[in-house]
Parts: sequence; structure tokens; C-alpha cells
Amino acid sequence: MGAGASISEMTDVISQFSETSNRSGAGSQFPEAGLPSPEQIQEQIASVLNMTLSPRLEYWASRYAQVGHRNVYLWKWCRQGVEITTLGCVMPEFREEVCETRVLGIILDVLLDDVADRHGDAALLDKLTSLSFDGPAPDFSEFPEKERAYAEFTVEIWQEIVSRASRFPCFPEYSRLLQFDYAQLFNVMRYSHLVNENLSLLNLAEHDLYTPHNMHMMISGTLDLMCSPYFDVDELGVLRDLLWHAQCMGRVGNLVTTWERELADGDYSSGVYASAVTSGDVTLEQLRRGDREAIRAGVVKGGHESRFLNSWHDHRRYLIEKAPLIRSFDFRQNVRGLERLICLHLGSRGYK
Repeated sequence: MGAGASISEMTDVISQFSETSNRSGAGSQFPEAGLPSPEQIQEQIASVLNMTLSPRLEYWASRYAQVGHRNVYLWKWCRQGVEITTLGCVMPEFREEVCETRVLGIILDVLLDDVADRHGDAALLDKLTSLSFDGPAPDFSEFPEKERAYAEFTVEIWQEIVSRASRFPCFPEYSRLLQFDYAQLFNVMRYSHLVNENLSLLNLAEHDLYTPHNMHMMISGTLDLMCSPYFDVDELGVLRDLLWHAQCMGRVGNLVTTWERELADGDYSSGVYASAVTSGDVTLEQLRRGDREAIRAGVVKGGHESRFLNSWHDHRRYLIEKAPLIRSFDFRQNVRGLERLICLHLGSRGYK
């Protein structure tokens, strides 16, 4: 789907969810179990299709297009996603700036992820995941021209993120936490690369432990706090707990709607594959051979998307229960944002 796709082009994507959507939550805006309705999905996707990126994000998207392969639709999708998940404690005058910075963070995430998941150069990944706030930029002179351009742009994005964050009013209070959060993201990239090098590593425990950080929500939350001088720091631990569950919800939306694309790429780091291998519905040998039809059949037959969608509801229930513990702002708005986010995921299946 290109950036100019119309609503009518979404019909086939949306309709595939209508039979599985559970409408038992009568009178509720969102069902307690099952998937959102096609109408809810369509409403959220319309906002992406009608979006125009700011000139600053257009600049970075055009720069990305010179080295990367992702469609501009993804960056519009991300801009909408960060808008609806930004913490309510962010000062209004910083909201646009922090949302744009979060999108740049996702561009960085994608740049790293595509090296990690597409059997990229391990040495290149090692250098890219050594980025730090105050250290020297890595030297990429040893790499071929194409990889060097890709890496240098990745560093440029990183430097822009750090530069923007350093201007936020509460940067000093949260700078070490942001560095810690990025260390977790870099570790996800190393883990994904290891899994794709050695499929015997596939397991659900490590998938669920490491890969949610790839959803960028802990990082984004820390960036938000840098723009939230009135947030009660004594609530930080509770908020981090909630953001972890929110991040897991984001991971579910991502993996259930991208595993088929990743199948074509030979990227098996998704939890869908870990679940299918653990249950015996897919074998490591099938993965090693790249037997796409057998792998797809095993995932579908075993209902491995449903396992994660059920966990999405578990995380949502937890957030609803614990949201009142945050008094600095209304975290229930973020729960509603996450409900909108799963609609964005489901409506963009195969296009991001």
C-alpha cells in the first residue's frame, strides 16, 4: 500500500478480521475479547491515509529513502501511532517536538532491525549497536560504499535524536535512563541476529523477555518524561511497569501482522515462529530449508496468532486495573491509545 492508497483499497484487509471479531462486549467501544471490528480498524487507518508529514519528518523520510527500502506509509503510520500513545503529562508546547523525535527513534529502530533480521553483516551491526550519547561515532571506512552510506545515515539519525532530546527540559534527570533504554534496544538487535544465525536458539521465554523492547515504547516513554516537568518522579516505577505491558501489547500487534512478510525475508525471530516451533507445529528443519508453505500452514493450523492476541487482552486488563495508580496524569487515555494502535496494526497487515 503506498502513501496515496484510498480507503476502498483497505476493504479486503479489513474484512478478513470480521469473522474472528468477538462482539460479546455489547455497549463497549472495544470488545473484551477478540479483535476490533472492521469499522474500528477502518476509522484508524483513515487517519494514516489522510496524514501529511511535517516538513522536518519529510526531510528525514526522504533521506531514509536513499538508503532504505521501507515505504513512506510506514512513517505516516508511525506518526499516528506515536500521537495516540504519547503520555498525557507531556507539556503541550513540547508535544509536536517529542512526537517527531519518537518517529526518528523508530526510523533508527528500523535501520538497525533490517541489519539484524535480514542476515546483515554482524560486524556492521556490532558497530551500529555501540552508539553512545557522548562517545565518538564508529568508523565505517572498512565497509563497502553501500553499507557505509547506510551506516553513516544511521549515525546521523542517532545524533539528531540525541541533539533533540538534550534540549528537552528534563533531559538531565532522565538521560541515564534513556541510555539504559537504548542499551535494551541494541541488545534486541544482537539477539535477533543471533537467532537468525542459529535457529536452534528459538524459544518463547527469550522472545518475550527481549523483543518487546523493539517496539520502542520504553524509550518513547522516557522521551515523554523529558518533556514532563510536572510528573511525580515517585510514580516512575509504576509508570515503567505499565509501559512494559504497553510495549508487550505493541509487540503483539506487530508480530501478528508482519510474520508473513518476514517469512518471505527468511527472518524467523518473530514470536509466532518461536511459538510454532515450541508446540511442534513447525520444525527447525522446515525453517532452515525455508519451506514457506509448510511453515505458513503450521502457524495457521496451530493458531499461533491467537496465542499472542489473547496475551494482548491480558496486558490490557492489567493496565486498566493499575492505571489509577498514576496520579500525575490519566493513564487510561494511553489504554485507549493502545486500543487504537491495535487497529492500526491490524489494518496495515502486510504493508509495514
